[in-house]
Amino acid sequence: MKKWTFKLPQFNTLSIIFSIILLVTVMTWLVPSGSYDRVLTDGREVVVPGTYHAVASSPQGIFDVLKAPVTGFENTALIIAFLLLIGGVLAVIEKTGAIAAGIKEASLFFGRNPKFKFLFIPMGLILFSLCGATFGMCEETLIFIPILIPLALSLGYDSAIGTAIPFVGAGVGFAAAFTNPFTVGIAQGIAQVPLYSGLGYRVAIWAICTTVVIIYFMIYAHRIQKDPTKSITYQHDQLKRHELGINQEVSKITTRQKLVLLAFGTGMVLLVLGVLKPQVCALIQSWTGIDVMTLLHLEDSGWYITEIAALFLGIGFAAAILGKLSMNEFTDSFFEGVRGMASIAITLCFAQAIVIIAQNGQILDTVLDFMSKGISKLHPICASWAAMMLQTVIDFFIPSGSSKAVLTMPILAPLADLIGITRQTMVLSFQLGGSWLNMIFPTDPVTLAAIGFASIPFAKWLKWLLPLLIIMYLLSFAALVPPYFMHW
Repeated sequence: MKKWTFKLPQFNTLSIIFSIILLVTVMTWLVPSGSYDRVLTDGREVVVPGTYHAVASSPQGIFDVLKAPVTGFENTALIIAFLLLIGGVLAVIEKTGAIAAGIKEASLFFGRNPKFKFLFIPMGLILFSLCGATFGMCEETLIFIPILIPLALSLGYDSAIGTAIPFVGAGVGFAAAFTNPFTVGIAQGIAQVPLYSGLGYRVAIWAICTTVVIIYFMIYAHRIQKDPTKSITYQHDQLKRHELGINQEVSKITTRQKLVLLAFGTGMVLLVLGVLKPQVCALIQSWTGIDVMTLLHLEDSGWYITEIAALFLGIGFAAAILGKLSMNEFTDSFFEGVRGMASIAITLCFAQAIVIIAQNGQILDTVLDFMSKGISKLHPICASWAAMMLQTVIDFFIPSGSSKAVLTMPILAPLADLIGITRQTMVLSFQLGGSWLNMIFPTDPVTLAAIGFASIPFAKWLKWLLPLLIIMYLLSFAALVPPYFMHW
């Protein structure tokens, strides 16, 4: 007699998103609709505390749900264009043979210097964590994932490690940031706390969190090097290694391939300088007295997706010329890379539908009002924890750090005065609670793009990363206790 066994159904990323769409749609029928008044402050639409009021119920019907992915395409058009360009340009660079040859050279270097191989994971995580903590690196990590995955594979790691170094590294820095302008900067401004005050304590939190993440991934890397079948991407990586020719002999890197890699490296330097343009120009002015912004007629803001995509497109053209590709080779490889991004782009549209349905159903402000009232009845330490968890709930629907700040901080900052914690502590609750789960929420387009690059099923990514995020939350709870006693 055959033994009956029960197996959990295996869901792919899109089926999970469909399930969440259904759940949120039902919520628009059950949760009362409500809204805060909003005013423009410094160019941002900020909620007005104490103005929550019920509005006409707006349950979402079948046609509303069907329209939501189309609206999601409109909302994510910029990042979709960004992804398509990345896919196309990386395919062009790959066509030149520069990536395979460069990875082979890097592997030989690490083979001759094993002590540096040991530093690959910690130094990579520290670098990207610093980028997230200082200037809020997020979408920019997508450029590095397709480069670091084959490098990680060549060193005996897996695609998960190649994805985690830039994506999770920057995510940890973003959550435990100390000068991130999109979270700490905006939140402190709204809370009327001196800009970037409390720096020392935030740096300590960042150092602890980054260290824990390094240890976590080093343990995982050691385990899969002993037994590669324990990798969450084992089967896919076997095919990937064959496609990239990692286990095959690669001819010596040519001068043209070196020039292609040099063009790519120069582009990455320009990317960092462009993102940090205001800070770099201010530093130059403090050293030399020259106002570079005025002299070169530069805008006050740093680069974002449009400028980065344009830079990357320029790198693609330069790679084609330096790699001596024909026009047909350039266009064919470019469109092949674009086609590879199509499934990720469609997935993003449906993920955005979740947010759109919740917004159109006007249930987000209701959740915010309900939870903020509950926070006011708690002990100060417990209130700071509850405020952190409120940010986690809002984070599911609004992954953007700056958008969460303008929605929640006008309400939570004055609430901090009433419950006995400092506004500085409330800002810390905001940044810790509003970032950790971005790395596993399907409503975050960068998360879906990152695991899409690595071809990691969402369910596997969730299972793999969740233990680490639980540890991060426990650390966050602990980090919110000392500020109460220090009157930080």
